[in-house]
Amino acid sequence: MNAIATHSRYKLGGKKVEKKIPQPKLLTYLDYVKLTPPDNGNFELLNGQIYFMASPKPSHQRISLRLSYFLAACVIPNNLGEIFTAPMDVVFTEYDTFQPDLLFITKERLNIIGENKIEGSPDLVVEILSPSNDANEMSYKRHIYESKGVKEYWLINVEKQMLTLYKQIDNELRWQKDIQKNEVLKSEIIQGFELELSNIFE
Repeated sequence: MNAIATHSRYKLGGKKVEKKIPQPKLLTYLDYVKLTPPDNGNFELLNGQIYFMASPKPSHQRISLRLSYFLAACVIPNNLGEIFTAPMDVVFTEYDTFQPDLLFITKERLNIIGENKIEGSPDLVVEILSPSNDANEMSYKRHIYESKGVKEYWLINVEKQMLTLYKQIDNELRWQKDIQKNEVLKSEIIQGFELELSNIFE
């Protein structure tokens, strides 16, 4: 697992010495499939490393279920595309496979839906923050979403009962607004979708 190496140079008794420093191998999606249990949604591949994800709390699942219900009520009758909920592997790069809590793909891009995974960037990604989420991890994910063309990104904070909306502008996922519990969420990527957030929070 230490296939990649870099070099470090230092002086030993006045003589320059070159030392190889082993680095962990960057795992690919194929490695990820081989090394994780089949049909198990508790793992992600983040920058070539596999991470275990703890099972979400009931409050997390409650919000996910309610939001998926309202999204489906808009998307399905109007034939706008498809919605998926976690666990669902989404392959963003050779070394990055995430499982967003919710995702939406427009009907024009349904070709990225493979037999076992989503093979490309969804148009909308929704993530519900848990206490175990690491700030660096979330920052890295947002960078991947941005660089791979996710058009809208919703980040839900359960404790604050707030949704932060980001939108792709000039190849950047730019902050648009923090939407509070008693305010209305509107989406540009899902035509006609409006939701007062009190419908998904307790």
